[in-house]
Amino acid sequence: MVQVRPTILSGLVALISLSMIACEDAPSTEQELPAQVPIDGVQSDDALEGRGFRALTPRERNNTYRDLLGLPHSASDWPDRPIAAARFATLQNRAGVFGSQVQPSVWPWVFPTENGVDGFEGFVDGQNPSAYDLEEVQKAALHFAGYALVSPIFFTCQSWQDLDDAAKQSCAKESIERFAQRAWRRPITPDEATHLSNLWSSLSVRHNVDETIVLVVAAILQSPQFLFLVPIHEQSQSNVRLLGPWEVAAQLSYFLWDTMPDQALFAAAARGQLATKEQLMDQARRMLADPKARPAIVHFHQQLLHLNRVLSVSPARRVYGPAFGIEPEPPLDTTGDGVWPGILGPLRHSFAAEAHLFIETVIFDGDGTFSSLLTSDQGFMSTQSAGVYGPNVTAITGPIKRWPYGNVEFSQARRRVLELRPIRFPAGERAGLMTLPAILAINAYPVHPAPILRGKTVLERLGCQVLGAPIPGAEASMPPDSEGAELTNRERTTLATHPPACDACHASMNPPGFAYESYDSLGRYRTQDNGFDVDSSGSFMLQNGEEFTFDNALELGQQLANSHQVRDCYVSRWVKYAIGLELASSNQGLLDLQAAFRQDDNIIELLVSIVATDAFRLTRRSTRQ
Repeated sequence: MVQVRPTILSGLVALISLSMIACEDAPSTEQELPAQVPIDGVQSDDALEGRGFRALTPRERNNTYRDLLGLPHSASDWPDRPIAAARFATLQNRAGVFGSQVQPSVWPWVFPTENGVDGFEGFVDGQNPSAYDLEEVQKAALHFAGYALVSPIFFTCQSWQDLDDAAKQSCAKESIERFAQRAWRRPITPDEATHLSNLWSSLSVRHNVDETIVLVVAAILQSPQFLFLVPIHEQSQSNVRLLGPWEVAAQLSYFLWDTMPDQALFAAAARGQLATKEQLMDQARRMLADPKARPAIVHFHQQLLHLNRVLSVSPARRVYGPAFGIEPEPPLDTTGDGVWPGILGPLRHSFAAEAHLFIETVIFDGDGTFSSLLTSDQGFMSTQSAGVYGPNVTAITGPIKRWPYGNVEFSQARRRVLELRPIRFPAGERAGLMTLPAILAINAYPVHPAPILRGKTVLERLGCQVLGAPIPGAEASMPPDSEGAELTNRERTTLATHPPACDACHASMNPPGFAYESYDSLGRYRTQDNGFDVDSSGSFMLQNGEEFTFDNALELGQQLANSHQVRDCYVSRWVKYAIGLELASSNQGLLDLQAAFRQDDNIIELLVSIVATDAFRLTRRSTRQ
């Protein structure tokens, strides 16, 4: 490894000049706005500032590595990495508890998470790369570049290993050019082709053909054209323009798939068939019918509701341990210290899987409506989570889903598989996304539920209602999260938030949270709290004047599903996610989408409608010289 470092660095120096040429000389394929085309997606040119030069998110980057190389979605099915690649890269080493090494997967690469904007990845303002990020980008590029040698789609020739040296050289150069076009998501220019050839020549002096391929591919995977959604160079002078076909192809694929365009999308871009709204809608429907759309659309909802937090929830053993057959306190000799974590690990992953499958099934296998997302009585359950759902669930017809996951047990990394079977929730106990254990557990404390957090989630994440910051010392005034409470959780929360300084916000925040008092910190349904009957009734008003009055979470879910403000919020969040910018609430294009969704809340049709808007295809001309 030490001996090849200077060569790698020399390759990266060549990469810098390659990237500079690529940025300046990219082909212009833009579409000018006809003079009379209404810009229904934006209020002014200023609304487009900063559009189009964001980095791929860690998730998008990993998916693109996989699809560029044509490798399976399951890392266990990947081929062995060639020996030639081992000189330049090693797998990530992740230290486990007490320093034991957790064997990493060959894919995906573990990148630092983005800061994000309002919980979402993929926004320029939330992307602040560090030196650590850049180091991981280089390591990942060298790691994945080695798989080009065993990729089923990298080489333009047949039987690569059987060719003589001259034929290998010729095929390698052709293959690298094609790879660069796919990695950069557009045709390469003659200058870029020349620069790639020069890079090949400089590296091949010191390396054999296989090693040179690895290094050149690694350089491509570290170029700005790969790492960013780069605006294509413009020639005309108008300030606002429609994205060109190659840009639109990337915009579509990273919105609906979280990965690069496929061959059909590239072909449509090459033929100029991504110009009309009808063409975009046809592509969107095709793409949403592809299995790649499922995890991408679920991922939006995971970010919307902060579902990633479920993998770190920590309900108290002293309260919930007996429900899983263990003592409230571990033995004093520490032999049982890993028992509760060993239960929580699979349970957390089960909660995450159940939420993922619920969202996916409703949108892609059910009626696909927003109403069903908040009211469906069907879900999934594993053996690990059966105690949370209770004995009254009903098994229904459907395939058992296998869900692989990794967990650290007693300081050792384990790879496990959950089996989740479809169920119907008991009538009157549970229905809709907001009653899933994952949502309830992340909005709870170790001992007691957190009605304030649950209410805040309803108002902010579903209702787009802006809540002020808590007053100084508010957290200290909350009731202690202990088993020794004398009142119900609702009563203690009401007392703590009753002062006038708190009541202005909590008058609307507490009631929707109280609707979920029928669920404890694990998400188990309950009718009693501290020996008293649970009161999950309430009423509140949203900022648009809509009133909600309910007896329990199921009634609230039905009302939220039909709420104009909640539906409007859902649409505005999708639009912002799709274009990377927030539109004014008075924007006509946004208002039209919201009006349509109030009448027909089909989620797939909403996404198809979004890609047909001018806002989806517009960008402001860069002022960069």
